[in-house]
Amino acid sequence: MIPPILMPTAPRYLSLAQWTCGQIEKFWVGHPRIFLCGAEGDARALPLRDDPRDWMRVVASACADLLADGCRQVYVILDDHPPIARCHKEHLETALPRMADELGATSFVTGGYGPLNGRKGTVARWGRFTPERLPLSQPWKLPLHPALWNLQRLHDILVHLIGRLPDSEHNPWAFERTGSDLVKGGVREDWLSACWRVNALETSTPEALKLHGFLDTVLRRALTVCSYDALLFGGRSGKSAFDSAVSGLRHPRIGPYPCFWSGVMKKGLINPDYLFYARFKNRPELSKGLAEVSF
Repeated sequence: MIPPILMPTAPRYLSLAQWTCGQIEKFWVGHPRIFLCGAEGDARALPLRDDPRDWMRVVASACADLLADGCRQVYVILDDHPPIARCHKEHLETALPRMADELGATSFVTGGYGPLNGRKGTVARWGRFTPERLPLSQPWKLPLHPALWNLQRLHDILVHLIGRLPDSEHNPWAFERTGSDLVKGGVREDWLSACWRVNALETSTPEALKLHGFLDTVLRRALTVCSYDALLFGGRSGKSAFDSAVSGLRHPRIGPYPCFWSGVMKKGLINPDYLFYARFKNRPELSKGLAEVSF
């Protein structure tokens, strides 16, 4: 069975989720079935049984529904993380699910390590692939970025955190930050030790590889130098202003599901860094229809 896509959203952001579904349709042709959770009013939406403000309960209920349907793995893609180049259909639908299963992975992030996104843990070999196992010291092992999950473990982790944290902390950020902390979150160590990410270069389509091409590599390194120069001549405020102005150029992540690291949303509004990146790269298809999204 090809893992389906689970997209958590909220009533306010349903139109954004629908726009992201359209982008997936464009860049992941013939993608597996998409399920929305957290909002009503779309044929793809799972039954909403919980307060949509309680993100953990909403996603846990969605996981329970999918488990009841016989699903064992699921891609979790937030409503503001559309793909930004052609996805690698074969890797997403065949190789990565097999790899995750045989490696006993809790999660497998699809935005991989590479020249512009340094390695953090140890590299293993699975066939011709060299995935990276994230260390326990990694702060965000339970990812909010697009990832393939062991569905039962995701459900059980959510249920555990729901019982451990106050209702006010049943949000995605506590899931990622507190859940990834062995002491604060109390998630099983063997599960936290089984969080992986792909090698970006060996799992990307040619179109995605261009996002981290030679000129992009030179540009990113030049931005780092200029950032230090801004600190030297303009102090912290100068560096902050420079980094903010060019932030969008640092966010593309490649792999079988290439995406914009910080997402389309920022502080409840369309992320200006994403719009800047789309304009800078002269890629209107990345933002087409986004202006019509309502909140």
